[in-house]
Amino acid sequence: MGDQDGNGFHGMEFSRKRLGPTSRACQPRRSYGRYGPDIDSYLMALDPKPTSSIPRWTCDPSTFEATDEDRQLFEKSLRSFCPPDIFDVHAHMYDLSHIGLSKEKGTVGSSVGFEVYRDSMRQWMGDRAPDRGLFFPFPVKDLDTGASNDFLLDDLKSHPDCRGLAMVSPHDDPAQVEAVARQPMISGFKVYHVFSNREDTMNAECDEFLPEWAWEIADQHSLCIMLHMVLPRALADERNQAYIRDHCRRFPNAKLILAHAGRGFCARHTLEGIDSIKSLDNVFFDTSAICEPQPFQKIIETFGNSRLMYGSDFPVSQLRGRSLSIGDGFHWIYDQTLPEEKWPQGRPTLVGIESLLALKEACRFAHLNDSDIERVFRTNAVDMLDLKPNAEEDACQLMVDRAEQVIPGGVQLLSKSSDLYAPGQWPTYFREARGCEVIDLDGRRYLDLTTGGIGACLLGYSDPDVNAAVMRRISLGSASTLNTPEEVKLCETLARMHPWSKSVRLSRSGGEALSIAIRIARASTGRDTVAFCGYHGWSDWYLAANLGDSEALDDHLLPGLPSRGVPRGLEGTALPFRYNQIEELLELEKRAEGKLAAVILEPTRSVDPDPGFLKGVREVCDRTGAALIFDEVTTGFRFHLGGIHLKYGIDPDIAVYAKALGNGFPIGAVVGCEEVMGAAKETFVSSTAWSEGTGPAAALATLRKMKEIDVPDHVERIGEFFREALADIAEASGVPLKLTGHPALTYLKFDHPKGEALMTLYTARLLKQGILAGSGFYPTWAHRNEHIEKFLSVVEGVFVELAESLERGDVEERIGGPVKRAPFARLT
Repeated sequence: MGDQDGNGFHGMEFSRKRLGPTSRACQPRRSYGRYGPDIDSYLMALDPKPTSSIPRWTCDPSTFEATDEDRQLFEKSLRSFCPPDIFDVHAHMYDLSHIGLSKEKGTVGSSVGFEVYRDSMRQWMGDRAPDRGLFFPFPVKDLDTGASNDFLLDDLKSHPDCRGLAMVSPHDDPAQVEAVARQPMISGFKVYHVFSNREDTMNAECDEFLPEWAWEIADQHSLCIMLHMVLPRALADERNQAYIRDHCRRFPNAKLILAHAGRGFCARHTLEGIDSIKSLDNVFFDTSAICEPQPFQKIIETFGNSRLMYGSDFPVSQLRGRSLSIGDGFHWIYDQTLPEEKWPQGRPTLVGIESLLALKEACRFAHLNDSDIERVFRTNAVDMLDLKPNAEEDACQLMVDRAEQVIPGGVQLLSKSSDLYAPGQWPTYFREARGCEVIDLDGRRYLDLTTGGIGACLLGYSDPDVNAAVMRRISLGSASTLNTPEEVKLCETLARMHPWSKSVRLSRSGGEALSIAIRIARASTGRDTVAFCGYHGWSDWYLAANLGDSEALDDHLLPGLPSRGVPRGLEGTALPFRYNQIEELLELEKRAEGKLAAVILEPTRSVDPDPGFLKGVREVCDRTGAALIFDEVTTGFRFHLGGIHLKYGIDPDIAVYAKALGNGFPIGAVVGCEEVMGAAKETFVSSTAWSEGTGPAAALATLRKMKEIDVPDHVERIGEFFREALADIAEASGVPLKLTGHPALTYLKFDHPKGEALMTLYTARLLKQGILAGSGFYPTWAHRNEHIEKFLSVVEGVFVELAESLERGDVEERIGGPVKRAPFARLT
């Protein structure tokens, strides 16, 4: 809360009477450092015999007043922004007597429960006032936490849609606290720095007022802890960062709510510190009493819109004023602290309104839609507190059903079909993806240990540097009658990365880029026949291999690809050979009788080339005049900056890139030598979308970042860690797991007649543990050791069940749905 002993009323000067021009507030101020005095000592200086450590106007609802101007401002600027059925995750229930204030003559009473809260909020929010929320006592030094928690529980009994946080002090009895935590209406704990055993509580470290046993109880019962951290720089302080990281990892079942947007009263503190905790999946934030948009914007940018929750900070929301970032600190301005003679336009509005205006601005800058905003105001809290009705339908499965009605095959990319993972269980559709975390349409969070966007997101999902470049281009306009300079800069950058090259053509996908490359090669040589090795997309030139022999492509990664719709006249123009089998290519050279237009292959896929293999391919092309095309759509930048062929030391005539080039944004590139690429001017290769600016902007940002960090080394190391540990687990369990490919492109297969059923069970069981897993793992820059350790902590139990299912012969019965299909087998 914006509480009176530190961050709500700390750093301001006030007395019980209104401060006028001749009051003590206008006299020379005493220096109290960055934030002002400790509130108790300051009030004592004003009044040596105070009746309470806090002024009545800060917490007695009978003193609150919402004006017509407040209501008009809310109606004009906020009512349409605030959805109905708001859930407030940060509000206080208390009895005035518990915080040292007695009932005054003429007031309704000392109890400030739910009804008082709702009536007070309705004064200015009207029908948008929350009707449910997460409540906790009002923290003051020497608070009787037991009496305060009893008051909270008693009031909550009449409001079953609400929940409470028990106030916890290090001096409390853990057994008694755990007994309170077992109450069905209690969802966790609220802690506060005034309970630390020191005078200057604003300098207390977290472990001084948040006892370790509270974490243990929260972890055991999956409870929340609401933390209002202190120390002068809040989330920017390395001590707070280290504490949060350590405890969130040690107690993964506890849900930590960082109050006040990570105590972002100085917005720069949240902006500076939030990246230090972005890998944690059990950290949440509330909006309470923050009056500047920047902390909200940074939270949404870093964590998406699933970690931020609306909090009013009642009763602070009813005060007239706001917090204000000043330098490396902040200051609270309240109406009671201003002189009576004020500028007519300078009277503060309510803190609650100021905070909502800041939240609205942040949501607008983040381009959130109505559904996103509803998550902030309601859905995130309902999900976190597990208040969702059990009868709600599975949103992901509903979307699958809708897709099957309008999309042939149900998906745009066959690799993303749920039939290839765990039919009926695989979430299929995502709402958010950041780093290596995915959130599905039902709000379920998953650690993604699959293929990282089918190999496209090598830096991890939603990389902030790439996103920033794309958003800049969008804000300036991404398409017009003219061309964007980014496309020229990207072509120059790619040409410099490949000393053998001279020219570059861009596209929007790997399949397009490969078709462009084949077209240019054929135009350059005046020939039709292409010798290929491996998988190269969906285009007619490639699927023509199956016209004469329907199984010609079966040894090239994707068996069962149909050629229906491919012109019969293309028969014999695409001839396959197997990787590392140079003699097969030499045989094709003879069959082609000097008509080879191109030889295309991936420099590597699952194994390194045998000594002399790539050199032999180069020699065939030199001898026949065919263009050598390296397909680096998947391998590009994963093994070596610029492509793995640079590492092998073999220069092609054309190299093709996509996927990781834009880190998930659509961009492809055909990089070639001048002699071959010159033919692009003699054939028609053109598309409107190829001149759109976001793809080149994303690619430039991706390449800049990849020059600064060693992505290939990182993904190699993460992949090795994954493979070695998983192989040990499989061997210990007796389950016949086979790992193939490079560490950076790992493939999993169960070497057993029931292999597909075993893989389906493997996937289904890990889904229940919040992990996406299947027959491939492509590490990304976003993956860290702790992610693999999380996977290993649960996968050992999965392999125990796999072994048991083989022993009992009931693999299929355990799955809970159909067995997955083999990779890329026909779906009809």
